[in-house]
Amino acid sequence: MKKRLSLYILFFTILISCTKKNKIPNNSEVVAKYIVFEDSISRKIIKDLEIVKSFDKKNDDFKQPFKINGKIYQFETEFKLNKGRLIRLEVHEYNSFKYSSYGLKKIEINKETIGFETLIKFSKSREQIIDSGDTLEIENVYPEEKLIFIKRNDGRINIYEYN
Repeated sequence: MKKRLSLYILFFTILISCTKKNKIPNNSEVVAKYIVFEDSISRKIIKDLEIVKSFDKKNDDFKQPFKINGKIYQFETEFKLNKGRLIRLEVHEYNSFKYSSYGLKKIEINKETIGFETLIKFSKSREQIIDSGDTLEIENVYPEEKLIFIKRNDGRINIYEYN
């Protein structure tokens, strides 16, 4: 009986630890949003995959491709934020490939209104991100890099950096 009870306790402990999400500190705020191409597309765009390094959170300049968890990502758009509001926008232009060749549509950004429309923050529960009115479920959190991944359905991933 004790052995059986111990097995149940072990099973539930493992189950709970597997479903537990990474906690994002309560005092954190979103400081950047990146739109990157999925790994399969990024690998086709980047000419030399051998030189791709891990994400560099210290580099605030024009972001270079990076790898995390064995996957490679190429930046398309960078939104730098202050208190959830847009302060800088960087769009990476790729003239060496046609978006349609990868089943993609180029993202069109209205640069005159984007600053007024952008407000990005955590939900109260910190399990979602509110991105300009859209509530998005957090899929993966990388606490060491302070990155949050949210998959899109258009060959891209939204990555949110927090402090």
